[in-house]
Amino acid sequence: MLPKVTELLKHVQDISYSFEVTPDIAEEELDNFDLEPLFFSITWHAQTHQCINLEIAPLKLANYLRIKGKNVLLHISCTNMRRDYVNMLLTNLQDKGICNLFIILGEKFDPSKSDFKSTQELIIHIRERTGNYFCIGVAGFPNCDDKLSHLKEKVDSGADFILTQAFFEYKIYKRYIIKCRELGINVPIVPGIFPFETKGELAGFTDLCKVPVTNNLIEKLENISGVEVVARLIKDISKQLQVKHFHIFTLNKLPRTAKLISTINSPIK
Repeated sequence: MLPKVTELLKHVQDISYSFEVTPDIAEEELDNFDLEPLFFSITWHAQTHQCINLEIAPLKLANYLRIKGKNVLLHISCTNMRRDYVNMLLTNLQDKGICNLFIILGEKFDPSKSDFKSTQELIIHIRERTGNYFCIGVAGFPNCDDKLSHLKEKVDSGADFILTQAFFEYKIYKRYIIKCRELGINVPIVPGIFPFETKGELAGFTDLCKVPVTNNLIEKLENISGVEVVARLIKDISKQLQVKHFHIFTLNKLPRTAKLISTINSPIK
C-alpha cells in the first residue's frame, strides 16, 4: 500500500504540489512530464461511466499511475452510486493498494439514483466497511460560510483532510482557516489552486464554480499574467501561513503547470 495523503503532508519540508488530472489525459503526457507531484488526483465523472462496472477510465488511470509507483488520490462521487458497486470498488482498490479517496456529491446529483444522499453517508459507509484503511478527503469552499457546519459533520464522520475550491486572494484562505479552526475542524486544509493565463480563462472558471473575483485582482491582471498572480498567491500563503503543500487543478494542461512552478521558483519582482 502506498502512503496516505495525510502521512505525505506530514513530511513535506519545502513547497510541494499535487496535480488534479482527468482520466482522458494521455499516458505519454504523464510519462514525459518532468515534475514529480506529491500525488496525482484523478477525477471521477459518474455521468460518463454510470458506475456500471470497474472497466472505467478513472480506475484505469489510477492503476496505471499506481503501477508506475505514483501516489494516487481517487475521486468518488455519490452520483449513481449503489452500495453493491461501492463495495466492489473498495475491494478492488484495496487489492491494488490504493488508499486515498476524495469524496464528493457529484455534478447533477439525483438522490433517486444513489444509495447515498450525501457525502457524509458515503464516508460513514466506507468507514463501516473498511475501517481506517482509506484516507478520505472532502471539498472545502472558502467563499461559502453556510457550508462550514456541513464540513464539520463530514470531518466528524471520518474525513481526514480538506482540499479547497480554488480562490485567488491570500486573505480568503486565511479567513477560511480561522473559521474552520474556530469550529473545531483541525484536519489539514490544502489550498486548491487554479492556474490561469487570461482574463477570459478566469471568467470562465469563476462563472462555472461561482467563485467571486475582486476588482483588485482584475487590476493586477492589467500589469502581470495570470500565472504570475497565482505564483504570488502561493508564495504569500507559504510565507505568511507556513503552508507547504498546494493542490493544482491542472485541467490536464501540464506545460502550464510546469510554467507556474518555474515562476514560483524564480524571483518575483
